Amino acid sequence: MNLRNRDREGKGEHGMNSMTDIIFILLMFFMMTSTLTAPSALNLMLPGNSATTANKAKDKLIDVGIEEDGTYSLNGRLASLLLVQEQLKSLRENSLEEVFVTVSPSPEAPVENVVEIMDLTYQLGISAILNTLE
Repeated sequence: MNLRNRDREGKGEHGMNSMTDIIFILLMFFMMTSTLTAPSALNLMLPGNSATTANKAKDKLIDVGIEEDGTYSLNGRLASLLLVQEQLKSLRENSLEEVFVTVSPSPEAPVENVVEIMDLTYQLGISAILNTLE
């Protein structure tokens, strides 16, 4: 019986060069592709305590409400999406000052309808304030 320690040099070592190369290539790939994507988001102005915004908004403030069933209201009156679009467009064209719109969705309102109104205000160049308090 041979009980001597055998020389085990090199059996426990593995080359890590190929692993670091693969990780470096993956890192470079993700860094290059992440800079190519442009985020597309709505520019929201959330309500705050800014006195200048409040003073500007008092004169030209329009409230668009969105109910649970997807119906719209314009300053408290029931309205269709087409009517809201026409009113906002005419206000934008006839006003010399900046027009402000508050979007007040109910808590159970469909998100698609909120995005539709926010997109409409963005296309018309109107400042929209999302009112999430109800």
